[in-house]
Amino acid sequence: MLNFWYSSMGIVMLIAGILFFADITNRRTKGERDKYGNQIEIYTAAIGMILIGLFLLIRELLKL
Repeated sequence: MLNFWYSSMGIVMLIAGILFFADITNRRTKGERDKYGNQIEIYTAAIGMILIGLFLLIRELLKL
């Protein structure tokens, strides 16, 4: 049986990760720098959110 909460959380995390990644890329192209210098960690977090969202969504869709 399809778990609605896992699939909806997967969609939300996927969309949030894509928006977060696009926002960070947009800020970087404008020349804005992070004051702590940890842009690689920020990109890693955005990609991690995208991957976890895809994992949750695909795992629930395979149950159909």
